[in-house]
Amino acid sequence: MKKKSGNKDKNNRSLLTGLFCLVIVGLIVYKIYPSYSVPLDNDVRVNEESNLTYYLNINYDGKDRTVVSSSNTTKSEVYSDYIYIEDKIPTGLLFKGFVNTADGTIGAVDRGDTTKGCSGYVVDGVSGLMYDEDTRTVSFKVKELQAGCKISVGIQTTTPSLGDKKRMDFYNNALAKEGSFGIYSNTVHTYIGKRDETLYKVKYQYTGDVPDNAPPLPNDIMYAGNTIVGVLNNVLIDGYDFSGWSSTDVTIHDNSFTMPEKEVTLTGSFVKKETHDVIYSIEGSDKPFGFEPPKRKNYGLGDDVKMDSLKVGDEVGGYRFLGWKSDDITLPEEVGDKSRIFTMPNKDVTITGKFERIRYKVIYKFQGSVIPPNSDTLLPVEEYHYPGDNVTLAENPKTEGYKFLGWYSNSKFKMPDEDVVVYGEWQVFGGTFSPEIQKEVVNKKDSYSNGEKVSFQITVTNTESYAIHEVMLEEQTEGSYFVEGDFYEVLTENWVEIPTINPNSSVIVKAEYIAGEEVSKKVENVVKLQGANSEGDTYLDESMEHKASVNFYVANLGMVIHKVGEGNHPLDGAEFTLYKDEELTNEMATGLEFSGFAPGHTYYLKEIKAPTGYKLLDKVLEVDVTEDGIISIIGYTVSNHDGIAEVTIANERVDILPNTGGVGVLPFVISGLILVIVGSVGVVLNKRRKRNHEKSKN
Repeated sequence: MKKKSGNKDKNNRSLLTGLFCLVIVGLIVYKIYPSYSVPLDNDVRVNEESNLTYYLNINYDGKDRTVVSSSNTTKSEVYSDYIYIEDKIPTGLLFKGFVNTADGTIGAVDRGDTTKGCSGYVVDGVSGLMYDEDTRTVSFKVKELQAGCKISVGIQTTTPSLGDKKRMDFYNNALAKEGSFGIYSNTVHTYIGKRDETLYKVKYQYTGDVPDNAPPLPNDIMYAGNTIVGVLNNVLIDGYDFSGWSSTDVTIHDNSFTMPEKEVTLTGSFVKKETHDVIYSIEGSDKPFGFEPPKRKNYGLGDDVKMDSLKVGDEVGGYRFLGWKSDDITLPEEVGDKSRIFTMPNKDVTITGKFERIRYKVIYKFQGSVIPPNSDTLLPVEEYHYPGDNVTLAENPKTEGYKFLGWYSNSKFKMPDEDVVVYGEWQVFGGTFSPEIQKEVVNKKDSYSNGEKVSFQITVTNTESYAIHEVMLEEQTEGSYFVEGDFYEVLTENWVEIPTINPNSSVIVKAEYIAGEEVSKKVENVVKLQGANSEGDTYLDESMEHKASVNFYVANLGMVIHKVGEGNHPLDGAEFTLYKDEELTNEMATGLEFSGFAPGHTYYLKEIKAPTGYKLLDKVLEVDVTEDGIISIIGYTVSNHDGIAEVTIANERVDILPNTGGVGVLPFVISGLILVIVGSVGVVLNKRRKRNHEKSKN
């Protein structure tokens, strides 16, 4: 029977508030033979001078907050406080000892399946089982017994010799008490001697005012005449004095009497004591959520008051109990798991407890085969934090001749409800190395439009006279990725490992970037050397960043020219040429629509063909592009939308009369007018001829 951990909240008593709980003590008798035992029914005869073992079965029942009632097949979430068990050995039986267990503990089992462990245990196990020779009483304590579970304690006895007696009867009743609630067990009866001997009744009764919590009396007991009968122990009830058992039928001496050949009645009565209250309170606001101190309770003068079971150091709901104190009495000291009991004085007693919120430690330790000789001075001090606090680890320690490899934990974490041990490791330090890293664009352009690829070349150079290994590179720009090449391994799109760079040598790593649909974007492409090792005791210099970057533009910019004449009516036939330079030697494109503008550049626009009848522009237009991709032309209104700039450019009509003073086009105009007049006269003469011809027919 193994003792359960019992690590439930010490405040299990709160579960009992308003709940029905019942302690049932059952007795089972076994007749012990040399090699086996056989259970006996009640009222059975046993041999004189033989071994007799019986068991106290402590069952606990209750109904929890979810209205689940315990039974032989069901457990409920109700747990006992201390249950005190007393069992007086029947007069005549000789006490031999207790049934031991293999591991010295006595734990509870499931009543529905006794092969399964259950919550509850005998305090201090086998060593907690006590026998008082003066009162012939067995006693022990049970704690945290779950409703629906049971604990069994075996008691070994020996039957006496009959001598000149014809029969001896042995009746056994045990008493269980939890707080002010007490109950007797069932009665177990065995006997030695004649089966048909005449028996006489022993009856127990209460007189006067009987407290509601007085334990039920045992059933009537039958004894043979002239045998010694043990009287039940006195009843103990808080707030009352018990008179003891007395009788007018017999003389009681040393708590026993000789059975006459007639019925015997034993009577006991209660006298209510002068009472006072024991009041519990909790000092301050620091206490577990939902925790309530024990309720006020009334005790009589001289009563034994069992204090609440909370002990210094008990942890309840994230708080640690600091102990009880009182200004009214001197509280008994805590001794192990034993109950603290004091005698009720002639006044009220206030007992005050105090909690503190539990803080847990962050403890730093070094591990590994390499530890600096002054390591004790390098360890950060222990830190205390409440559960849920944000914790940031201490900075890495430093000492000459050694390199600290870091703490084996996240640098930031939430404090759990337990201590945290953080380990760190060292290596011997022989100096640092610092590789060089360069990055350049292979296919360099002013800007890259949607879908165009930007190709990079990253050169990592080992300037040391020894090889370095496991060189790790990270592409830190979104959209950039490494591509396969020689002398390195692509681990992911963003990570590359160079296994080895020989002394005074370089390795080239390739990467790419695909331009997107951005109107205008300046991209800073960064690659960082994140780690490297050497074969000796030298390490990557972490006091500086090993990275390289290159900038480029992604742009999707265009321009549309609208040609108009007088009255802003559209004109056809115009053409412009766009140049990159002011000298107009680096031509980009010809037409009215252009693309490929790069942010931060200036372009030059020249009209090379005007619409018929219109003059060419007499100047070259400057086209400026800002970093944000906004296109402007001096002297013109430019509309920018989604990367497309639109501008309207008007042309002037050619003059009709030339300014040179020559005949110009006048002869042609006059000739035209003559032809029109001649034609008109011909049409008129032809119509007249046709009318005269019609008249002659008629």
